[in-house]
Amino acid sequence: MSRRAKVLDAWQLWGRGAALLVLLLLGPLCLAPTPLAIVATTWKVLLLLAAWVFAVGSFIGALLHARVPAVTMVERLFRSWIARFSDRPEELWLQWAREAHHPPQARWCLERAVALGVREAQFQEGLIFLEGGQGHGGQLVGLDRLRRAALRGHPEAAFRLAEALRTGHGNVLAEPAEAETWYQRAAALGYGPAAAWLARAYNIGDGVALDAAKAREWALTAERLQPFPPLSRSILRHDAAPVDPLVHAAGKAMAGVEELADRTLAHRPVRWLLLTGAVLLAVLWLGVVLTFFWAGSSQLHHLPLVFMTPPLLLIAWQAWQHYRERPRTGRDRLRESAEAGDPEACYQLGLAHRQGSYHRHRDDLTAALWFRKAAEAGHTGAMAALAEAYLGGHGVLRDPREARRWAEAGRRESTSQSGQPMEP
Repeated sequence: MSRRAKVLDAWQLWGRGAALLVLLLLGPLCLAPTPLAIVATTWKVLLLLAAWVFAVGSFIGALLHARVPAVTMVERLFRSWIARFSDRPEELWLQWAREAHHPPQARWCLERAVALGVREAQFQEGLIFLEGGQGHGGQLVGLDRLRRAALRGHPEAAFRLAEALRTGHGNVLAEPAEAETWYQRAAALGYGPAAAWLARAYNIGDGVALDAAKAREWALTAERLQPFPPLSRSILRHDAAPVDPLVHAAGKAMAGVEELADRTLAHRPVRWLLLTGAVLLAVLWLGVVLTFFWAGSSQLHHLPLVFMTPPLLLIAWQAWQHYRERPRTGRDRLRESAEAGDPEACYQLGLAHRQGSYHRHRDDLTAALWFRKAAEAGHTGAMAALAEAYLGGHGVLRDPREARRWAEAGRRESTSQSGQPMEP
């Protein structure tokens, strides 16, 4: 694609909406040198008031732990504006869903693409439900989304639907006959793994009648379609998120800063020095504010300080929250023991993360990881907890078979420790 074609494609995709937005925001300011200067002045005041309302809204939202922060709301309004004037809004919504680094934002963008009837979006939403991303019972909804995408000609959706119907994924009843139909549909759409499975199934009679001729036919089709594409993963999975160089560099820089801060704050004189500097800066800032209010209140010179107050208060509030949530002791002995491999410590740390407390945030995924580490070391309580996690989908994908495996392992381990023979 030539450079001119790329520029034209970008303009049709998102450039038109961005240009209109810039014109809407900055256009009235160009009237300042004209007789209509009052319009430019009024518009400037309105923009300042909008910034003020946004800052206050951000501060109040942070205090109340709003489900959708003000920054996210502005981002969603901006994306909706750009998509409204795009020639291919469904492509934009799907791209934004893939590039989002927060699951709620990715889910919101994906819902907009699904509402436009995009088959790839329907397929991605089906994967989210099928992988347990929406809790118990979501597999049936996932099958419905995959069926819609498959009927619109999505080859992998037909294949994943056939796999779920053949194996009886989650709480879905196995339907081998219907699964064969969707395998054939996926293979007809050019999806190689479906043709390979049909060749094997007809060769050994896996869910279908033995038919050597059909097995050879599908084997030739599968060979023609090689190499096979890898299976898609849900956009809400962390290992499926795109690698963003800017986010990666920012995360690396933040990790370096946090490591340097930890080393610096480990020395008591440095902590006292920083605390003294913070107090002096606060007193200096308060003095400047009082001076400006006293000297410039008649000419409204204090308005910039008024506008700056909400973000400064927000920063102070966040600093206070971090201060309150800091570890109260210098050492986390339970974590140290768990990281050293003590099964009981791993189990207790998993319980602490599953229940949540003032010192440890509630995190089902972290709890499941520590339960697994303790269970692999032979801890019966951890085995039971891990079985419960797999049964209910707490921190892991719901998997009744895995739950039964760990529950049986726990019973065997408990019986062997008690020295009593297992009941048949």
